[in-house]
Amino acid sequence: MSEPVVYDCMIFLQAALRPERVHSTFKAVRAGAAKLFVSLEVLAEIRDVLSRPQLRANAPGLTSQSIDAFLADVLKHATLIRDVPDLYVLERDPKDSKYINLALAAKATHLVTWDNDLLGLMDYSRSDARLFRATFPDLKFVDPPAFLQRLADVRK
Repeated sequence: MSEPVVYDCMIFLQAALRPERVHSTFKAVRAGAAKLFVSLEVLAEIRDVLSRPQLRANAPGLTSQSIDAFLADVLKHATLIRDVPDLYVLERDPKDSKYINLALAAKATHLVTWDNDLLGLMDYSRSDARLFRATFPDLKFVDPPAFLQRLADVRK
């Protein structure tokens, strides 16, 4: 059974910048171990970030055509959720709320991220994290190595 998952923008960015090395999180999706969910808002942010002139200046292989191809490949392997309700606002970083709301709409078990504001929602010493965990106990925030370890443990 594949693990329902949402990746944040940084995971997509890493994969797009190094197409010759397919990121292990995307290998998991292609292998059927993870079922990736995206939304129109998430896709728009990925396109915006990948199109930024300062990023493209440092990544000459990142062209409009390669961005289009990357996003087409993402859509080929992901499930698009068009209507994502706003169920939660991350006060520490409201722009990241789109990832949480997508994960909740998709009934994802994991949101994979390097973002400390998102990962902090697993820190029970924080009052906002305790409230989030009490309200949405089924969603876990993990970094890519922890998610890949979770997939490996499930396969055992």
